[in-house]
Amino acid sequence: MASIHDKESSMLDLRNVRAAMLATLLLSSAAAVAEETVELPSPEAREQMLQLLETQSLYRGRVDWNDVRARLNAAGDDRAQQRRVLDEAAALSSGGHGRWFSPSEQRQRSERAQRLNAAQATDLAAPRHANPRIGVLRVSPFVEDLQRSESERYDARKVYALALQERIAGLDDGTRCGWVVDVSSNGGGNMWPMLFGLLPLLHGTPDTQGALIGAFPSANGLLWWRQAEGEVVQGNASMLRSRQGAYRLRAGTAPVAVVMGAGTASSGEAVALAFRGQPGSRSFGQPSAGFSTGNRPTTLVDGTTLLLTHNVMTDRNGQGDGGRMQPDQATPSGPATLAAAQAWLLAQPACQGR
Repeated sequence: MASIHDKESSMLDLRNVRAAMLATLLLSSAAAVAEETVELPSPEAREQMLQLLETQSLYRGRVDWNDVRARLNAAGDDRAQQRRVLDEAAALSSGGHGRWFSPSEQRQRSERAQRLNAAQATDLAAPRHANPRIGVLRVSPFVEDLQRSESERYDARKVYALALQERIAGLDDGTRCGWVVDVSSNGGGNMWPMLFGLLPLLHGTPDTQGALIGAFPSANGLLWWRQAEGEVVQGNASMLRSRQGAYRLRAGTAPVAVVMGAGTASSGEAVALAFRGQPGSRSFGQPSAGFSTGNRPTTLVDGTTLLLTHNVMTDRNGQGDGGRMQPDQATPSGPATLAAAQAWLLAQPACQGR
């Protein structure tokens, strides 16, 4: 006859078995739900995405596209594995700069764009350690809200750019002899509002068609970025224009120190490149993130977005390789960089005797 202890042990074992079975069921259920929530492009959009990456992505030669398709086929109904293969292909063929945005990620990007744009006024405020003779501009990212119409997005670009120019005009009260353009925390977005907002400080290299401030290499040579009166231009196309955006410094020109670092990426790097080679300009800080390449948002057939990396950025002298930019003067991150930039500016002829 079994003892009471034996019966209790059997009951305990049974409860443990049942608990283990329940836990297994819950885990299996959770895994099934997680699998279902993995977002993928539609079959048609997936093929469109692969075609674009294979034929147009900047570093497409780094990817074995037959292997990508074979791995996708081998993944079968494993949505998580399919997503990993697609994300890896986009990352490798773009140098880590391009990607596919699922519907939920598009919503998150839209919310981030709204937050960043709303915070621009705070970002433009001068840091505590700014010298009163130096105008300091912390140039924040401008992220496109791709869920808005093109006309709404264009208006948002102008709002950002004109706010930046208004900040320059407000600081340009006759007491500033030099300027700091801080892109150390600028992770990118659309470069044109940034360049437009900084037009008063940019002095492009003269050209028969306008003042050169940078370029994208293309099959037909360099596709130049140019500054004009209240306008920034790429090739022959106006990228942003406003009659209100033609402010000029009281002194005409002034020395500019660019502050950069590991947080300077993409369009933040485009800003740093636009000042590289400009007389009276010098950069300070740490090497940039290494995404000095151009992205083009492409809407796929299912309405999702592929950020397609298709070219590298160069400065006004055609120099640039799509990688990390090195500052002219390496300095520790933080206040030490601003201090070095301001010390250099105050030693320039424009700041001497004032």
